[in-house]
Amino acid sequence: MVISRTAAPIMSSVRFLLLSIIGWEIFQTLREVGPESTGTWPINPFDLVLLAVMPGLATFAFTRLFMAVTQSGTGSLNTYALTSSPWAWIFWLGVAIAMVGQGTHVTANALNNAVPQVVRLGDYGTMVDFWDEQLGHWLLGSGFFLMTLAVLVLGQGAAQRIIGGERTLLTLGSLLTYGVTVLYIGVEGQQIIPAILGSAALTGIGLWILPPYELSRDPVSLLVIPGTAAAGLALFVWGLLVGGQPSWPW
Repeated sequence: MVISRTAAPIMSSVRFLLLSIIGWEIFQTLREVGPESTGTWPINPFDLVLLAVMPGLATFAFTRLFMAVTQSGTGSLNTYALTSSPWAWIFWLGVAIAMVGQGTHVTANALNNAVPQVVRLGDYGTMVDFWDEQLGHWLLGSGFFLMTLAVLVLGQGAAQRIIGGERTLLTLGSLLTYGVTVLYIGVEGQQIIPAILGSAALTGIGLWILPPYELSRDPVSLLVIPGTAAAGLALFVWGLLVGGQPSWPW
C-alpha cells in the first residue's frame, strides 16, 4: 500500500521500537540461560549487550517514534514541540525516570551478586533487594508508562490506517512487547497494582481518543493497546486467583 510521507516515519518507527524491545527480551532470556562468563571475561556477552546496548537502543527507538508523531502533528520538527510542550515534558521526564530505574536495578543487582550469600541474607541484602527488585522496577515501569502515554496521545490517528496482514503482525508484536513488559513489571517487579492501573489507564485513554474500529486500524494504537490490555487483564485475573502478588511457576 502507498503510505504518505507524514505517515511513513511513524510506521517505520513503530516497527523499529517493536524490534528493539523484542531484542531486549531475547537478550534477557539468553542472559538467564547462558553461562556466567565466557573464557577470561568476568561477564558473559549477553550481560554485556543487555546492560550496555539494549537500554540505549530502546531509548533511541522511543525517541525516534516521539519525534515522528510530533512532526505529524505540527507538520515540521521544532524546538518547542520537542522540548517545551507539555507532552514533551512528560516524554522526557519518562525517559529520565526509566533510565534512573534501569541504572538502579543494574547497580543494585551487581552489588548483590558481588557479596557472599551470608551478607545477602542480612540487612544489607534486604536494602539492596529493595533497590534492585522494587524501586528499580517501579521507576522503570513509571518511565515506560509516561513515554508510552506521550506517544499514544500524540500518535493516535496521525498515521494512515493499515489493513490486512500488517494489523495482525502489529497485534502480535504488541503482545510480545507491551504484553510481556507489563507482565514482567507486575510479576517479576512485584508491582501488580501499578501495572494493572497503568494498563487500564493506557487502554482507557486509547479508547477515549479513537473508537474501537479506528483503533484496530491505527499503527500507534496497535503498538500499545492489544498487549497492554491483555497483560492488564491477565494480571487482574491472576491476582484474583492467587489472592495476592502472583509469582512465576518455575
